[in-house]
Amino acid sequence: MNTLPNGPGPDGAGPGHLPEPPGPPVPLVRVDGRWLLGDHRNRAHLEFTPDGIVPHADGRADEVVPWARFMSLGLSVTTHRWMGSRRTALLSLGQMAPLGLTGPHLTATVRHPYTYWTGRFSHHRGLQYAPRALVVLGVLLGVTVDAGEAALLGDRAWMDEAVPAVLALRREDEARTAVTKLVAGARATRGLREP
Repeated sequence: MNTLPNGPGPDGAGPGHLPEPPGPPVPLVRVDGRWLLGDHRNRAHLEFTPDGIVPHADGRADEVVPWARFMSLGLSVTTHRWMGSRRTALLSLGQMAPLGLTGPHLTATVRHPYTYWTGRFSHHRGLQYAPRALVVLGVLLGVTVDAGEAALLGDRAWMDEAVPAVLALRREDEARTAVTKLVAGARATRGLREP
């Protein structure tokens, strides 16, 4: 999102984003020190807080989903906004479903109680996400949660280091190795050993 902090957004309307994270365009952006997934300008988005993921829609914050509940986390989003629309799914005879029918979202298995959770967010208007960046972003989210360290996604300092490092990578295997090392580093900082 290479726009000025107070200038127009990528579609030329509304307040701009901070030019973070550097690198290829992804739905995860850092705005005013907060990590947000999706277009936060009066649209559905997810906020990664120290307590968990907070869904936002219609200008209101919903109930936080605590990090301790997350057992798995997956990212579903298309590179172009139109590709994830209901109209495209119908015109393609359902070939793009279920993403075309549900739009961009996170999917998770959560505990206490055990259930499936979906966190919906809006594609940034006028922005095309980089395909490889979507893959490595999904690896960042999934591997961190699979390692039992979901709370790191709410740690702003860790995310400030991890997101640019992972987005600079080109391949899924490189991203898995990098995220594993970043998680291990966070554990070592806390004096924990690898499980």
